[in-house]
Parts: sequence; structure tokens; C-alpha cells
Amino acid sequence: MAERKKAVKLKEVFTTYDAARICNANIASIKNWIQKGLLRAFRTPGGHYRIKRRDLELFLKKYNMPYPFQDKAEKQIYVLTRDDAFYSEVEKGLAGHSVRCFGDVLESALNIGLERPDILVLDLSSVGEGLGLLELVSGCPDTRNIQFVLVVAGKSTPASVELRKKWNLEDLIDRTLGSAAVLKSLQRLL
Repeated sequence: MAERKKAVKLKEVFTTYDAARICNANIASIKNWIQKGLLRAFRTPGGHYRIKRRDLELFLKKYNMPYPFQDKAEKQIYVLTRDDAFYSEVEKGLAGHSVRCFGDVLESALNIGLERPDILVLDLSSVGEGLGLLELVSGCPDTRNIQFVLVVAGKSTPASVELRKKWNLEDLIDRTLGSAAVLKSLQRLL
């Protein structure tokens, strides 16, 4: 029995049966949640539902259900910047976590909608149109739980203070402090 539980935890895609066992529910409830749009799933060519691990994790967190994947410490972090050196430093400092970089707002928006990362770092000093993305992501029910760290040209400007209030940012970092300040902030969130 312990082998079966361990095998289920290692899976990346779950059947409705697996999801029912994890959620301590029946298969009919799982299918009902999928049909209502509460639990994200896809269909196989044979018509069976399959649930990605990430979607099941988000569902469990959203509804405060017991979380059997606690041993998985890896978080998904997206960094929106056009500064390759900045990204490289952040990526090196976050070993053990999945870190992806995007230089294009549209590409990042598409990936955010599909994968729903845990944390989004927006470097507004190199990607000026990132505020539109922040507004879009924070306004969508599926992505509003993402934690935001904003990197700006000046932390204490009135516009920056207003940004922090408007979007309930986890942190607002002055770009002149470099990647060390971003890493310190991210370590606190992890």
C-alpha cells in the first residue's frame, strides 16, 4: 500500500480515480468538479479525463484540502525581464526551483495562463509594458493567487507606492539594489 501512495505522488498526470483518492472524494465528485470548471482537466482520445499534477495541486490549495505533495518543495517562478545578466543571477540563486525567463509580455501571459506559476517577478525597468500584464493576471480568477514581486527604477516614488497598494504586491524592489535584493525577497516567499 505504501508503494502505491508513493507512486501516486510521483505522477505528473492523474486519472479521476487517482484524484478521487487524493481528494478523499468519489469519482463522480471529481467529474462534477471538472465539468463545473472547478478542477482543470483534459480528455484523452478515448474520452477519459486526465488531470495535470500542477492543476490538482492548485485545486487542493484553493479549497484548503489536505495536500499530499508536501515533500515537493519546488516552486515555479517566472521572471519577466529583458536583462539576461539579471535573469542568470536570479536563476543561479534559486537552485532547486523551476525558474523560467520571458522577455516578451505576450509569451509570458500565455504561459502564465497555462501553467499558473507560484511567483511572478516583473522587471519594469527593462519591460515597461509589464503593468498591463500585472493587471490582467491579478484580475483573472485562475491566476490571481500568483505572488508578485515588482522590480522598478525607484522604490519610493509616489507611482511605485501606488502600485504596491493597487495590486497587493509581495515586494517592490529598487532595480539599483540588483539581483541580490530580488533573491532575498524570493527566499522569504519560498
